[in-house]
Amino acid sequence: MKKYLSIILIPLLCILSIHPVHAQEEQPRKKVAVVLSGGGAKGVAHISALKVIREVGIPIDYIIGTSMGSIVAGLSAIGYTPEQLEEMVKEQDWTFLLSDKIKRSEQNMAEKKDAETYVLSIPVNKKTRKKAAGGLIQGINLNNLFQELTMGYHDSVKFDKLPIPFACVSEDIVNGTKYVFHEGVLSTAMRSSMSIPGVFTPMRLDSAVLVDGGMIDNYPVDIALKMGADIIIGVDVQNNLKESDQLNSTPEILMQIIGLTGQSLYEENVKKTNIYIKVDVQGYSTYSFVPADMDSLMQRGWQAANAKRDELIQLKKNLGLALDYRPDYPVYDTAYFDDSKIYINNINFTGIKDDDKKWLLRKCKLKDDSPFITKQQLENALAILRGGQAYSNVNYKLTPAENGKYNLDFLLQEKYEKNINIGVRFDSEEIASLLLNASLNLKTKIPTKVAITGRLGQRYVARLDYTIEPLQMRNFNFAYQFEYNDINIYDRGKKAYNTTYKYQLGEFSFSDLWFRNFLFEFGLRFEYYKYNNLLYNSPEFDIHISPEHFFTYFVNVQYNSFNKAYFPTRGSKFKASYSLYTDNFAKYNGHNPFSAIDAAWEGAYSPAPKFTILPSIYGRVLAGNYIAYPFYNFIGGNYFGRFVPQQMPFAGINHMELVQNSAAIIGLKLRQQIGNNNYISLTGNVLLQSDGIKDIFKNTCRFGISAGYAYNSIIGPLEAIIGYSNQAKEASFYINLGYYF
Repeated sequence: MKKYLSIILIPLLCILSIHPVHAQEEQPRKKVAVVLSGGGAKGVAHISALKVIREVGIPIDYIIGTSMGSIVAGLSAIGYTPEQLEEMVKEQDWTFLLSDKIKRSEQNMAEKKDAETYVLSIPVNKKTRKKAAGGLIQGINLNNLFQELTMGYHDSVKFDKLPIPFACVSEDIVNGTKYVFHEGVLSTAMRSSMSIPGVFTPMRLDSAVLVDGGMIDNYPVDIALKMGADIIIGVDVQNNLKESDQLNSTPEILMQIIGLTGQSLYEENVKKTNIYIKVDVQGYSTYSFVPADMDSLMQRGWQAANAKRDELIQLKKNLGLALDYRPDYPVYDTAYFDDSKIYINNINFTGIKDDDKKWLLRKCKLKDDSPFITKQQLENALAILRGGQAYSNVNYKLTPAENGKYNLDFLLQEKYEKNINIGVRFDSEEIASLLLNASLNLKTKIPTKVAITGRLGQRYVARLDYTIEPLQMRNFNFAYQFEYNDINIYDRGKKAYNTTYKYQLGEFSFSDLWFRNFLFEFGLRFEYYKYNNLLYNSPEFDIHISPEHFFTYFVNVQYNSFNKAYFPTRGSKFKASYSLYTDNFAKYNGHNPFSAIDAAWEGAYSPAPKFTILPSIYGRVLAGNYIAYPFYNFIGGNYFGRFVPQQMPFAGINHMELVQNSAAIIGLKLRQQIGNNNYISLTGNVLLQSDGIKDIFKNTCRFGISAGYAYNSIIGPLEAIIGYSNQAKEASFYINLGYYF
């Protein structure tokens, strides 16, 4: 036995003599966590604080956040750099993001018209009321942004497997417990953590109802320690608790309550922080989503972190790292945002009819076996689906498949909803006008919609529409309208006469939307005019008009690619129509019918930042031996159809001016933006007119000029315009507040 033991021990002793065992192995580097507090808009300061941490070269082994801190932390965890995040903050339209409006580039023609008309839209169906009871904003646009920013992470994943292990905090208000996200869908986790109670609708996950994590743990150092962190670098963007004389408004009181809720845990977490970066956010609030404020906050974040630079450098030495050491920070693959091809494994639909699926694939130039899709095609598909009557809550997700391909899933819900839309405007012509609209999507086999619209003011209107949509974005519409008008008609600046009349309309039309921005429509309408009074200021306008009816055939085309409704900086708008007027479907007054052709084009070009050139040309031609009075050509006002549908805008004239049967207007507007929402403009128009199209260049042309100031308010443009026209031969002044209708 001893013989065998010696055979084993002798070689072992020889090995040990060459490679002696150390009494203690080399210790691994301590793990560093970066913790980002909540704070709403103030959380953008985290971005520049992270920039300093990375400049020093501190390795980040964990990143944890609450509320806005969870967004910065989550995006950093998958590889976004501070520079990318800073650029993203500057590019976003925060007013739009913090609403449930549809992005203009994804709106169809009907949605653009509604967005340019109504200042407020209120959903009133039961399901929406239940959702809205939890918050003013559902967060649809934030959800879509998070979806876009986290492409490649749309599946449920464990957050410790991300390039930088990540966690964030919410509160489950079912039982008042802390809900820590260590796994799941990244965008859902970030959205849940920043659901400010009463502002954003809570996120529902299984049986949990999740709100802003700041309610329970707004500075989650304790989470980082449980994940295994040894060193804590904390960035805190919270306001200090206010004194009694500072609590004078509802937002201040709400933020104080939220701050007090987790105060004891917050104080404990501050004590456990190794390097505490406290950003000076005095003068800013949770809702400071103004570009200038966010720029200042990011600068303050850099200043606060830079003040701790020596401590960060010392930490790096304590970690045993050389001063020139630079960690291999992860980098997010931004190819998702290019218009490059995303290769598709398959396309799936949830909650969509088979007929609509085939139509959508064809409309977006996709196939079930499409090898790829571009971002533009994807946006077109979403816009088309959102624009129809059949679906709501339209979304998508891209999940990795084999061989570098992705599975594309469209997620839809059937749309059965009611909406009340409100438009309000004040101007120096009509004083005040109110527009009310109520719409209802019916639960029918073929999607149908009923809408009632009423206009109150000097002129009032009542309209009923019934719309059938047998195929996505193809509509049959039946309408009835009653209108009372009280209008002053001018001739070369002098009031010629006043007319009051009642107007009734019955209309059937078919419309088809092409490529989201192009609408084609044709139909038949019945119109009845009953004039009550014509008060003449001049004997030459002694017009006698009897009640009269018309059967009119019409066809319209419209195109609109403006990037903004009232202050566009790029794109163009075009419309054209042809109308044939009869009184018995074939003739008018025993003779051939008369007709009207009108067309209008306007473009927007920005050769320099905040400076826009808007050229335009439009006109209307009446043809026929007998032209009925209700369809004469008129000019004046700031927009088409100011008092009557055929009225064309003209600088320097605020009222209705009667012009000849053939009229063409050439216009040019120069507009300079000042700051974020202020604009000054200079507009010029030239009018060419005659009774026959051949002689339109022979008569003396009329001109109009105007200068204006406008402020883009949340309830529509506030405008003050002064102008002059040799048609009216006097100066004009006009004030408007609100959207045009």
